[in-house]
Amino acid sequence: MKASSYAENEPKRFRRGQSWKINLFGKNSDIATPDPQAFRLDLNAHQKLDSHFHIVDQFQVFIAGSGTIGRDQVHLVTVHYADHHTGYGPLIAGAQGLSYLTLRSRTDAGLVYLTTPNVREKLKPTKRRHRVSLPVALSIEPVLRDRTTVSIDTVVEEQPGDDGMNVKVIRLGPSMTAQAPDPSESGGQYLIVLNGSLLLDGETYTPYSLVFVHAKDEAPILMAGESGVEVMVTQFPREDDWMQSI
Repeated sequence: MKASSYAENEPKRFRRGQSWKINLFGKNSDIATPDPQAFRLDLNAHQKLDSHFHIVDQFQVFIAGSGTIGRDQVHLVTVHYADHHTGYGPLIAGAQGLSYLTLRSRTDAGLVYLTTPNVREKLKPTKRRHRVSLPVALSIEPVLRDRTTVSIDTVVEEQPGDDGMNVKVIRLGPSMTAQAPDPSESGGQYLIVLNGSLLLDGETYTPYSLVFVHAKDEAPILMAGESGVEVMVTQFPREDDWMQSI
């Protein structure tokens, strides 16, 4: 298990083409590696990313602005999942831009546009799972502070053949604790602090800090800070032969 503080990394935001980026785990790479990779990307107003795929499984969590992904409107907070070698897009930002977290259990070698010559030669066997969630509402501060029970909401429900892939939101009032979902039957998890603060291993994590939990790790105990916390858990499917080969 490893954690990344958003507050510590936010000052390192840099310009990348038309957009801005904050690396949270790993960095840009043209070589796939077994290390987790996560970053925040801020698209400029009306910026468009043409349809493409990645060679690793991926979640995207849309956290600010507005836009579309393919035919789906992005209403905050929205989660998108795509299997490796599964095309999606285009991704188009609205007039106020669009910000999202990209979460990968392994480092990608860079996107492949669907317009790339001989693109079919670059494909690998995949289940081609592609999901866009309904929007997730976050609590206003006094409601979160007043919470006295643990709430676990399903955002993306596991379906037959999903191999453990699902997304949940855990809501805790001040100083409350709860155990995160068991990662053992998954390809790993990201815990995303969306609201309030999370206390873990003596550190305080605020939005949009991340914790990556390997499948072999024990499920961590989550403890809310003095204002409560809302944590999203994005759980990857059990890895197929391709993902294990990276």
